Amino acid sequence: MTVSLPAILKEIGVEVKSISIISRTPGINCLGIIESISDSSAGCPVDVGTHVWHAQPGWAPIDRMELERWMVDAPDGSHWLVSERKLIDLDRTIGPNRIGLVLWGSEELSNWLGQAILAGRIRLHLDETPISPSIGGISNRAEKSKPPPPDATAIKPKVKLTEWLSQRGYERLQVRPILLEGRRWHIDGHLLGPEGNKEKHRWTLLEDPFSSQLTRMGDAEPLPFVPQLEQIPPTSWKTIEMVRSELPSVCEERRHWTVSQTAAGGEVQGSILHWWRIEEKVAEMTSSPILIPGWQVDFPGNGWMIVHGLSGEILNLPQTG
Repeated sequence: MTVSLPAILKEIGVEVKSISIISRTPGINCLGIIESISDSSAGCPVDVGTHVWHAQPGWAPIDRMELERWMVDAPDGSHWLVSERKLIDLDRTIGPNRIGLVLWGSEELSNWLGQAILAGRIRLHLDETPISPSIGGISNRAEKSKPPPPDATAIKPKVKLTEWLSQRGYERLQVRPILLEGRRWHIDGHLLGPEGNKEKHRWTLLEDPFSSQLTRMGDAEPLPFVPQLEQIPPTSWKTIEMVRSELPSVCEERRHWTVSQTAAGGEVQGSILHWWRIEEKVAEMTSSPILIPGWQVDFPGNGWMIVHGLSGEILNLPQTG
């Protein structure tokens, strides 16, 4: 969206009165309560007195779990949630008995506006419509963002931002989901074990330039799609020589090795830990882009900083030239 949702609703004849409701679900904000609905707003799916909510763009879709988390804090009554994030595995009118919910994606809103314009009920002058700070910021960031490379993948966050903020005493802060640029390395090589044993192996490593770490991917879970969000590049990357030099510390491992020894009473077997070491100098290495989840958060007294979506580490915003 290039204009604020309240401005769109006002133009189409739905007056929304601003109220103070704190949402503990980042990225879902209450715009207010509908005070009146004009005749030009035919097709409005809700009535006067409905709470209107807006889910801003984000890297994760809204699924049943997040919707239920949001409904815990939602007041009793009717609610209309308009989402710019993907909606998956949801009944558009689900909710507990105390809540009446109508859930719209951007497609439903676009169709509603298009029908009103074609019917001549409204005339939108988007260039003259005031831009809200939050939506304006998203629009500006979208202009400078670039589409992800075709071979890029994105990772699901491990940090639950709501809990993370609550544990630090924060209730409601401005939050912008972002993607941090990293690289995924595929390493094909051999591990050399005791007694001349050699084992072929493949490793998948994550280069996170924001934490300056090269680690195994481990339980990092990919997203089924790459969200269209602002991507933050690092100030520097590791060279391939630097990555290769770190392979021994990342890929080598200790394993139990059975040893046998002949004694007077017969053969004796035992187990010892032995290092299996990678042949890093001849290992084959290829890389592809990977996008790491994160948030820009406006912290009181400190301004906008980055919360890393995998570690929860607080990072300074990269300097732009």
